[in-house]
Amino acid sequence: MNSYITVPAGAHRVVGIVTGVYISGRTDTKGRDPLLSQDDRATYELEATVVGRFEGDTFKSGLTGYPPLHAPVQAAKPFEVKNIFLSKGGPALRIGTSAVAAEQSVHLDANLLLGHHCAIVGSTGSGKSCTVTAVIDGLLDHEIPNGHIVIFDINGEYAQSFDPNTTRGKRTRPLVFGPRPGASSGLFLPHWFMNNEEHLTLLKASEGVQAPVLQRSVADARVAGASTNTEMLRLQNLLSSMAIIEGTFSNTRGGSDTAFAQLSGMQTLVNRQTTQVSPCAAQWAQVKVILDYGVPRADVHDVEWTPLTAPQRDILAPMLVAIRKEVSTAFGALGMGSAQAAPDFDAPVYYALQELCDFFLPNRIQLEQAADNKIAGYVATLQMRLSRLLADGRYDFITRIEKHKDPLGSYLKALMGADPTGGDETSDWPAANVYRRQSTTHVSGPSVTILDLSLVANDVLENVTALLGRILFDFAVRSQPRAAHPLLLVLEEAHRFIPSRQDPNGSVSRSAAIFERIAKEGRKFGLSLLLASQRPSELSETVVAQCGTVIAHRLTHEADQSLLRHATALSSRALLDQLPSLAQQHALVTGVSTGVPVAVRVRDVLDPPRSDDPDFISTWSDEGRLAGLPEHIDRVVADWMGDARGD
Repeated sequence: MNSYITVPAGAHRVVGIVTGVYISGRTDTKGRDPLLSQDDRATYELEATVVGRFEGDTFKSGLTGYPPLHAPVQAAKPFEVKNIFLSKGGPALRIGTSAVAAEQSVHLDANLLLGHHCAIVGSTGSGKSCTVTAVIDGLLDHEIPNGHIVIFDINGEYAQSFDPNTTRGKRTRPLVFGPRPGASSGLFLPHWFMNNEEHLTLLKASEGVQAPVLQRSVADARVAGASTNTEMLRLQNLLSSMAIIEGTFSNTRGGSDTAFAQLSGMQTLVNRQTTQVSPCAAQWAQVKVILDYGVPRADVHDVEWTPLTAPQRDILAPMLVAIRKEVSTAFGALGMGSAQAAPDFDAPVYYALQELCDFFLPNRIQLEQAADNKIAGYVATLQMRLSRLLADGRYDFITRIEKHKDPLGSYLKALMGADPTGGDETSDWPAANVYRRQSTTHVSGPSVTILDLSLVANDVLENVTALLGRILFDFAVRSQPRAAHPLLLVLEEAHRFIPSRQDPNGSVSRSAAIFERIAKEGRKFGLSLLLASQRPSELSETVVAQCGTVIAHRLTHEADQSLLRHATALSSRALLDQLPSLAQQHALVTGVSTGVPVAVRVRDVLDPPRSDDPDFISTWSDEGRLAGLPEHIDRVVADWMGDARGD
């Protein structure tokens, strides 16, 4: 099984890989040769899948002709097997040795593996994480100082593999962010990096009313974040004062003193603002003209228990309407008006999420109320979700990141292994200390950035990975020249990020949509995926189908095997019948990066990821550990409850 045979076909020799061996009995009806054993009378059959051809001594994939009937079949000679696995001249990485020829190394074409994505699948304990590390080690066999690898580590396994004291750590420039979410560990993701779709997904805004109101509110907040919201606060104060004055119109027991106080305050505010330089100076000047004309005519006095008269209300009402029109125009001049074109909804410009909740969203609702007085009711649930988001401490590493210099640029530099502080000892980058501490051991080699997501709550995880993936993809798309700095993105337990399941409304999850786009388009922009999953049937079929190389370890579930059969070339499908019986550290490799489908024993790796099976019996037999159990529990709980206490 898995050995190679050759069959002459014209000027060439067809190469096949043995996928089945059969022995069938034969009954001699004439009763001759009674002394022959049953084995002597048996028929021996081989079943093979054609994988390529030899033109002279050079192996090439594909067929140009077929062998004739009764053509002799021979086992491939050692030099022929060597030529099958011989690198085709480009850069190659050694994945391991042939399962049927231990002396024969198996190499994969590095550019084809990275350029067409790769999936490593297998049941738990079959060796997936070690194979991921073996692929990285194969890449490290080359001198790649400008290499960039980002690992989404959902189980906290890879930090020890890239420890500065390990051989791998000395050959790379590793950075580990996490596992506790927050700026102090480097595992943070500013909320203002989110684009329009991510805002709508995070807050579950409905399309009818909530989505447009939220979009414009965020745009308003970005305008303020890019400059100052002082002027907008003053405009809001005008609106609040006018609402108070209008509230006195129906007060039959008093109101004159309240209206007087509000009008006096409005005049003071407007007089001060007209002396300032601002984008809406013309509107402030017009409001001053309206007040200077209307207030003396209304002749409102500071008298308690005196209601406004009908003539006073008749002057004040149109005056307030005129002022409100100027305020609306002023909001437009600031980029916040209902009829004005808003800034780019996707621009990663800083804004405070708390201010969005307390000011910009309520202000936008009030502006839109002029067109539909039911807006507030429609948006009430959205406001509640935003308030809950801010109150949920699990999201603090997203929602409560302080404004700092060049946030997007410094974040991308950290992901790509460059210094996010620019060498500035006074840098305000939130994780500057984390970077400085780990970078002291860096010498040369590719950057490896490990995002330890093991403590990120499950319902937060999808938003985090979707945003990270989208940022990296947008960076790759915008880079000129194209693919100037290619990146390998490793996704451990990829079925958690790219699920095949659909939402109840039939749409794919936000995270799956991002990584499906990367799988389909990332190659040309220099963004490659390396997926690892123990349940390929739970992965998005779109992503699996885009993986040009599949390294399959033991898989026992029929649904997982079926997905791979549909996602791999026809010539490889017969090999997949062996998946349930593969030994640990053995795998079947198919795809564009290998000349032929091959059964391989994956190379040994030093300092493997922390994914070993626990030794139950040995641990249970250690009576000395029992005394330390209470202290162990106290230590875990103290760390666990630290999140709730804010320690």
